[in-house]
Amino acid sequence: MDFGRLRRVLAACALLLPLAAALAQEEPVAGGTAIVVLGADPEHLNPGISTSYPVGAVGANIYSGLVRLNAEGRPEGDLAESWTVSDDGLVYTFTLREATFHDGTPVTSADVAYSMNEVEGPNHGRFLNAYQRIAAIETPDERTVVIRLSEPYAPLISLLTVFDAPVLPRHVYEGTDPLTNPANFEPVGSGPFRFSEWVRGERVEIVRNDDYFREDERALLDRIIFRIVPQDVARSTAIEVGEADLLWGFYLPPADLPRLEANPDVQTWQGITIPALYFVFVNTQSEGLSDPRVRQALMHAIDIEQIVEQAQGGLGQAASGPFGAGFAYAYSEETDYRTLYPYDPERARELLAEAGVSDLTLRFVYDSARSAFASAGEIMRDQLRQVGITLLLEPAERAVMVDRVYNRDYDLSMQSFTSGGDPAIGYHRIYLSAEPGTPFVNATGYSNPEVDELLAEAGALADQDARAQVYDQVLEVLARDLPVLVMFDELNTEAASADLRGMRTLLDQRDGLEFLWFAR
Repeated sequence: MDFGRLRRVLAACALLLPLAAALAQEEPVAGGTAIVVLGADPEHLNPGISTSYPVGAVGANIYSGLVRLNAEGRPEGDLAESWTVSDDGLVYTFTLREATFHDGTPVTSADVAYSMNEVEGPNHGRFLNAYQRIAAIETPDERTVVIRLSEPYAPLISLLTVFDAPVLPRHVYEGTDPLTNPANFEPVGSGPFRFSEWVRGERVEIVRNDDYFREDERALLDRIIFRIVPQDVARSTAIEVGEADLLWGFYLPPADLPRLEANPDVQTWQGITIPALYFVFVNTQSEGLSDPRVRQALMHAIDIEQIVEQAQGGLGQAASGPFGAGFAYAYSEETDYRTLYPYDPERARELLAEAGVSDLTLRFVYDSARSAFASAGEIMRDQLRQVGITLLLEPAERAVMVDRVYNRDYDLSMQSFTSGGDPAIGYHRIYLSAEPGTPFVNATGYSNPEVDELLAEAGALADQDARAQVYDQVLEVLARDLPVLVMFDELNTEAASADLRGMRTLLDQRDGLEFLWFAR
């Protein structure tokens, strides 16, 4: 599959190898404060009830999971010292390390079971799909957790990270509503940093946990400040003038990247860590959008290449289908969206006529902190006008946007989802039937029992060849029904102070901030 830009990035990386070798000879230095830029306040600080980007950015460094994913995407123990899996793939047995929460209470197997049973199973968009296969979570002693599945779930281990299954303190949450517990705003975790302060609209501060259970990996920095900067231009400027130290691509305006690359006081990075996709969700329950022919018309009417180049600064590749380019076993040439739905306004007009739809007006809801989404909306507004569709741009503060989209108060909405390293973790939730109201799960209202059954079957298969055969059937249905307009594969970016070190030590850019340090 052509991924020309990625090849250019890799070539550029090769030219930087001598520099990388020099950096590798530097000795880490302890101390200091790093300022990380976010575009919006997190909705709360509990990654056990949300897959929201800013929630994960802060929460991943306060809490711990049973496992973590290293830079190559391989799972390794976090709170789990070791684990075994039965031959039939149904029984996972974990042995916990000795660890304490930030209030001094020991972390036990009961905390793990409580977190999964009472918090993440009912509320977490990525975990709940696995939870439906968990028959029991047993705690034979304080340091042993046994997860028994009713059917195999291939990506289970990779799902048990701090982003998808953080271990929460049972003694803080038990007997309360985990969605409204005050600890969601003053978290008590067991991770490398402790919560310090949250000034809404300004900053969230976390400080080094000197009692962190991984003694050889205690944070090098004294403190990290997540600074809330809603304005795009102000985020890039903060990095340029040294008022901030780290800005991830999620909030980095693509148009500013060339200027940042040319600044000797700034280091930039482009690459792919976890495959991720940008989508336009379609509310299939909105008037005029229930007919698949209308959704097909939208796909034909949108020039994705123009959006990638003009709104995304070229950082992406038009997507091939529901699971993107990151998983060869989840791709079918026969259902490649780029072939099935090329930019073709005339075909879009024909499909709208066949569906009996005219003078359609649609609301495009998006996160106001992401300027690339605004630019994409403006481009789509012009393109859709050519086929007789009026697009109303409705930016919203992130928390409002999440509430509107997942309660289906929208017509179209641009979103980006990480795969989590496996389509079953990150993407199945988009298409599986679900009631409205669960954040980051089925925003479209699409419900197809055949797709539900096939995705469940695929999630149980560890063998990629076997899973590919099931995915071929799923792809055929989704290519016809188009509940989601898949836009493009993401190319990750990052801008940081030239003297900051230790980024991307773990797979997710937001994870492992305990490894950050400043060269002097």
